[in-house]
Amino acid sequence: MPLESRELTPEQAYDVQAETAALVGESIAAYKIGLTTPGARKAMAWDAPIVGRLGTSDLMQSPASLNAGGFQRFAEAELLFEIGEDFDAGDAPFSEADVAGKIAGLFAGIELCASRYEQEDVTIAELIADNSNADKLVVGDRLATGWDQRFAALPVTLVRNGHDPVSGSTSLVFDNPLKSVTWLANWLAARGEGLMRGQIVASGSCTGITELDGDEQLIAEFGDLGTASAIIAPKRR
Repeated sequence: MPLESRELTPEQAYDVQAETAALVGESIAAYKIGLTTPGARKAMAWDAPIVGRLGTSDLMQSPASLNAGGFQRFAEAELLFEIGEDFDAGDAPFSEADVAGKIAGLFAGIELCASRYEQEDVTIAELIADNSNADKLVVGDRLATGWDQRFAALPVTLVRNGHDPVSGSTSLVFDNPLKSVTWLANWLAARGEGLMRGQIVASGSCTGITELDGDEQLIAEFGDLGTASAIIAPKRR
C-alpha cells in the first residue's frame, strides 16, 4: 500500500482486504480475530478487535512444515472453532448461546502472522488492509466436538526449540474465546455476511505475539488435551 493508505478509514481498509481476497480467487476457509486484549487495542489506539481472511491454501494440518520466508513472522497459540451451521445475517444479533450451538469442534492451533510492511509503526487502516497480518493457520488436534465452558480458561503454552516457553490461557482472549467468536458473527452480520459451515475461526492469541527467529520448531499445548505443531526451515536447494 502507498503512503496514501494512511488516509484510508478502517471501513475502506476492510473493503481493500475483501477485494484482495476476491482477487486471490479462493473461498474463505477461515477468519482470524486480532486485538482481542485491551493492551493490544490500546497499542493501536483502536476500540475493537480486527478481522483477517484466510483462503484454503493458507490452512495447514499439524504437524506443518513451511519455508522461512523473506519477511518477519510471528506466532500465536490460538483456540480454533469449527463452524457447524451457517449463520444467517438476518438472524443477528447472535448471543453466545446461539454461537455455542453452531460450533462443530474445537482445535489446537497456531497462527503464523506476517506483515508486508517494513515499518513497525503502522496505522490501524494499514494493518487491516494488510489482512490484519494473517498469513498461515496450523490446525492441530481436535480438542472437543463442541463448546465446553472449560475452554473459557484453559492453560496454553507455546513451546519453542531453544527458547523459554511462553505461558498463557484461553482466558486472555476477550476473557473467554466464545465471546470473541460471537463478536465476529455479529460483525460479519452487520456487513451482510455470515460464518459458513466448515469454516474455521482463529479466536485470538492465548500467548500474546511471539517474534520468530527464522528457523523454528513450535508446539502449542492446550492443557493436556492436545497440541498443534509447526517447523519453519530454510528452503532446500
